Amino acid sequence: MIGAMLELTEARRESFVPLMQTWLARRGVDHAGTIEVIEVEVLLAGRPGLLDVVARVDGRIAHLVLGLHGIHQEIRMLRGADDGVLGEFEDEQGVALAVDALWDVELAPLVMIAIVGEEPGVVSIAHDDDNAVVLDIEDTSSFSVFPWLTDGPRPAVDMLVRLDEVGFNHLAAPIALWRRQGRDLGIVQELLMGSAAGWALAMTSLRDLYGSGVKPEQAGGDFAVEARALGTMTARMHLASDKAFGRRNGAVADWAAEAESVAERLSPDLLAVPGARERLRALRGSGDRSVMVRTHGDLNLGRVARTDHGWVVADWLPGGVDAEGAPLFRSPLADVADVLWSLHRLAVAALEERDPALRPGLESAGAAWEERNRQAFLAGYLGTPGIEELVPADRAVVSELVAVFEMARSTA
Repeated sequence: MIGAMLELTEARRESFVPLMQTWLARRGVDHAGTIEVIEVEVLLAGRPGLLDVVARVDGRIAHLVLGLHGIHQEIRMLRGADDGVLGEFEDEQGVALAVDALWDVELAPLVMIAIVGEEPGVVSIAHDDDNAVVLDIEDTSSFSVFPWLTDGPRPAVDMLVRLDEVGFNHLAAPIALWRRQGRDLGIVQELLMGSAAGWALAMTSLRDLYGSGVKPEQAGGDFAVEARALGTMTARMHLASDKAFGRRNGAVADWAAEAESVAERLSPDLLAVPGARERLRALRGSGDRSVMVRTHGDLNLGRVARTDHGWVVADWLPGGVDAEGAPLFRSPLADVADVLWSLHRLAVAALEERDPALRPGLESAGAAWEERNRQAFLAGYLGTPGIEELVPADRAVVSELVAVFEMARSTA
C-alpha cells in the first residue's frame, strides 16, 4: 500500500536537490532556477525503498520515483535503460544508493505493487520521453509514469478515463490511476494486443499502390475499408465526448473568420487556392450555429492504431485542451479535418520516398488514393447513428466546414 507523506524539514528538502539535478541532467533538462521539493511520499520504507518526489523546477512540476538500495548492493538496470544511479542519500537508516526506480530491475516491479497492490510479471521499458516513462508489464498492461505533472488532472488522462466511463471502448482501457493532491502521476492501462499504427498501415497501402500500377480499389493493400471503419470510430468518440463532457453551441461565421485570420497570418498562399476566398466569404455570412464538443484536438493517423478488435485512439495528447490547458470545445468536424489532412500528408510523404524521375507518373495515383479514402472516412463518420445531432444537416455545409478546418490545420 502507498505510505505516508514524508515530513520535509529544510535540510531534508535540500538532501533531494543533488539527486534531482542529476535526474534532470539525464533527461537533458537545463534549469536556471532553484529546485523546490514540495512533497515526498514513502511508497516503500527501508532498503530497498521507494520515495515519490515532486518538485518545482523553473515553473514546471517534476516527478521522480526515487529508489533506495543498500550502499554495497549490486544495481541492475532494465534492458534498454542507461545507468540509473543518481547518487547517495542519507536518512534515518543510514546512507543509501539512490537510483531512478523506473529503470531498476528490482524496484520497477515494486513501484507497480505500490500503486495497484498486485505482483506484476516481467517488466521492461517500452518508451521514455518527456511525456511519460512507459513500462511494459509482461504483454498484459502498460504502466505510464509522468515525469512532468500538471496542477490538476492531466488532460489526456482525464479525457481517456471519462470516455471509458461512458462506454467508449476504442482505447487502451485504464486499469488503475495514480493520483495525489489532484495531480495525475501515472496510469496503468490494458495493453493493445496485435496493434498496428494507423500511419504505418496507410503507408503500406500507398507503397503497394505505387508499386502495382493499378487503381487504388484494385491494389492489394486497399485502405478504404479501414478508412471507413476509422470514420465510424471517430464518430463514436465524438458521441461519447458529448455524453461525457456535454456540448456547446458555436457560430459557423466565427469558425470561418478564425480560420481566415490564421491563414492570413501564417500561410496566406492558402487563400489563393481557387474557391478558398469564396468559401470563407459564404460561411462568414452564414447565420447558422452548430454543436461543439470536447474534441481530441489533434487526431491524425499517427495517433490511432488498428488492433485485432478494430480501431483505437492510441495517443490522447493533447487531450482536448488548448495551449493554455483549458478544455477545447470545437466543432467535431475539426477532428474530421485533422484526419483528412493527415491522409494528404501521408500521400505526399509516400510520394517523396520514390525516385524523383518516377514521381510525375505516380501523382495521379496518390491523388486518387487520397480521394478514395477521404470519401470512405467521411462515409463511415457521417453514417454513424447519432452523429447527425452533432454536425450540420446540410451536407454541403459539412463539406465547406471540413475544407475550412483542413485549411486551418495545414497552417500548423
